[in-house]
Amino acid sequence: MYYDHMKTKNTKPNVMKDMQANIIKLMQTEGDNWTKSWVEMGMPVNIKTKKNYRGGNLFNLNMQVKINGWKCNQWGTFKQWNDLGYKIKKGSKGSQVYYWELREKKLAWLTEGEKAKYQATKKLPTYLLQRFAIVFNGVQIEDFKFEKIKVHKTKLDQNQIVMIDKFIENTGAHFKHGSQDGAYYEKLFDAINMPDKEDFFTDLYYYCTKLHELTHWTMTKERTDRVAEKLDYATEELVAEIGSAFLCAYLGISKTPRKDHAKYLNAWIERIQDSEKALTKAFTLAQKSLDCLIDMQVAEEKVA
Repeated sequence: MYYDHMKTKNTKPNVMKDMQANIIKLMQTEGDNWTKSWVEMGMPVNIKTKKNYRGGNLFNLNMQVKINGWKCNQWGTFKQWNDLGYKIKKGSKGSQVYYWELREKKLAWLTEGEKAKYQATKKLPTYLLQRFAIVFNGVQIEDFKFEKIKVHKTKLDQNQIVMIDKFIENTGAHFKHGSQDGAYYEKLFDAINMPDKEDFFTDLYYYCTKLHELTHWTMTKERTDRVAEKLDYATEELVAEIGSAFLCAYLGISKTPRKDHAKYLNAWIERIQDSEKALTKAFTLAQKSLDCLIDMQVAEEKVA
C-alpha cells in the first residue's frame, strides 16, 4: 500500500487509526448494536459533487457528526467551499477522508517480469495510491444554510415499507419464507431463507435482517465476486453487517442489532486490532455490495 499526504505533509494520516479505534470502541461499548448510532446520521454528501462519501469515509464522517453533535452531513474541502463563495469558521478543525488514485509505476520499480511485459506492450503497469484530504462540515462554514439530517425511521410507515420492498424486488433476489432455522443465504440454491414476517418483533427488525442477508447474496461471481476473496465465516459476517448498515443509511431507516452476532464480536475486535487493512477491506467489500444493489435499481427508483 502506498501513502501520499495532502495538507498533512509532516504527519502520518490518522484517519485509518481513528476509524480502527472508533469501531473497536463501538463494539466494546455497544455490543451487537454497534452500527445503530452512526447509521442514523444518514449518508455524508460532498457539497460540490453532490455524491455520497463511500466505504470507510461514510463511517468516519458519520462518526464525526455523531461525536460533535452536528445536525448536518454535508462536507467539502477548503477549496470546494471557497469555490462556492464560503469561508471556514475560524478555529474549525477539518476531518480526514481517504481515496485512491490509479498511477503508473516508474520504470525503476519494475520487476523483471514487468519489464518484459512493458517492452512488449509499451504500457507501464499500474498501482493504487492511497491519498488523503481534509474536509469541513457544513456547520463549520460561515453563513451556510445547511440541510438538517433527516430523522431515520425506527417505526416504518406504509410508504417506507413499499419503498424498501420495491428496492429489494428490483434486485431479483429469490426469498423463501417460512424458515424455522432463522435467516440465512443458501449459496447452493442462490436463495435467501427467511422466517415469516410475523415471526419478527417489528417490521424494522424484519427488514434489517433481510438487508443483511441481501448483502450476503451479492457475494457470487456474477455480482461482486466476493467469493474470490475466500473470506472466513466471521469476516463475511462483518462485511454483511457493514453492508446492511450502509443499506439502512441509504434507505433512511434505523438499524436493529442482530443478537446472533454477539458471538462474532470478539473475533471482529481481534481482527481489527491486528490489522487496519482488515477493516479497510471489509468497508471496501461492503461498499461494492451497496453499489451492486443500487445498480440493480431502475433509474427513476434510485434513492436520491
